[in-house]
Amino acid sequence: MARRETVARRYADAAFEIGRDDGTLETWERDLATLRTALGDEQLRRLVEHPAVPFAEKEKVLRRVASGVSEEPLSLALLMIRRGRPGAIDAMVERFGELVRRERGISLAEVRTARPLDDEQRTAIAERLGTLTGDRIEMKEVVDEALIGGVSVRIGDRLYDASVRSRLERLRARLTAV
Repeated sequence: MARRETVARRYADAAFEIGRDDGTLETWERDLATLRTALGDEQLRRLVEHPAVPFAEKEKVLRRVASGVSEEPLSLALLMIRRGRPGAIDAMVERFGELVRRERGISLAEVRTARPLDDEQRTAIAERLGTLTGDRIEMKEVVDEALIGGVSVRIGDRLYDASVRSRLERLRARLTAV
């Protein structure tokens, strides 16, 4: 697993450098997302991961499925498939997205709430997190009923936990420590 992420990191870093140098980051971002979606199809995924299927067949099918994708991102995906690393493509696209967000001054925040947020709450949370981080915030919302109430936010390796569940756990720990 760690090796897959290391490989994905290297490929993503290289693709990012190429895209930044050429001024084609948006194209890379769009096309890698398209490839990721295409490879999310179970049949296509099995085909590209199957060792008995010749690479030429895999390439032909992927080129047909991803007909609107630029040559460079498609070549990168095909290179990863040829080298036996199709399972690392998702992690590579994820890492590429992280690099693009960092370049644009955007932080990805995973926001966990007990209930779905409305637009006003979403805006308030994004503004508060933007103040804390100094970045623009892109939110990924997750509904987690185990929180009971409140909000828990993870940005990178930082956790901001203002959930009712964590407050109750802290209270219980204080009461049992007495």
